[in-house]
Amino acid sequence: MLSSVSLNTNHDDITLISLAKAGETQALSSLISRYSDMVLQKSRSFKNISGLESDDIYQEGMLGLLSAIYSFDESRGVLFSTYASVLVTRKMLSALRSTSSRGNLPLKEYTPIENETELLSAYPDPEELLLYNEELDFVNSFIENNLSKTEKKVLKLRFLGLSYSEIAEILDCGEKSVDNALQRIRRKYNQVK
Repeated sequence: MLSSVSLNTNHDDITLISLAKAGETQALSSLISRYSDMVLQKSRSFKNISGLESDDIYQEGMLGLLSAIYSFDESRGVLFSTYASVLVTRKMLSALRSTSSRGNLPLKEYTPIENETELLSAYPDPEELLLYNEELDFVNSFIENNLSKTEKKVLKLRFLGLSYSEIAEILDCGEKSVDNALQRIRRKYNQVK
């Protein structure tokens, strides 16, 4: 495990990813902080065309980032930043497609932008970025200080998009146990928030 002195922004992505996969929450937090601006920028670029709230798009992007962290394989010769960008974008697009398939009329009537750089040209508002980072710090602190090991595992797997039955199979427990853990997490979060 990393000591608080040795965890700093000088660690490369590969080191932090290895530590995060091994359960080091500070490494995971550092990676999330490092790439949250990229996720925010991408979410803002979809804001006017998505039919979703910007917070929902951002959350989908953060799920894509978590998925990138836990599925990254450096042996494939791709930079993590590139890999993460692709997974974040795919997760956001998947959410948009899901919204569209549920009958979101404004999205179905949207005329696609021909130049992809127009989507990426939005820069985050510093005040908005500060609020997102403060919320991210709060959530990371909540997870670290309030959840049991089992609750952390359940939450991590749920963030990765696994269903209750998939989580139950991985953790070798019942679906009701997974549901109970998620209910406890919600109650604890609501009490702290």
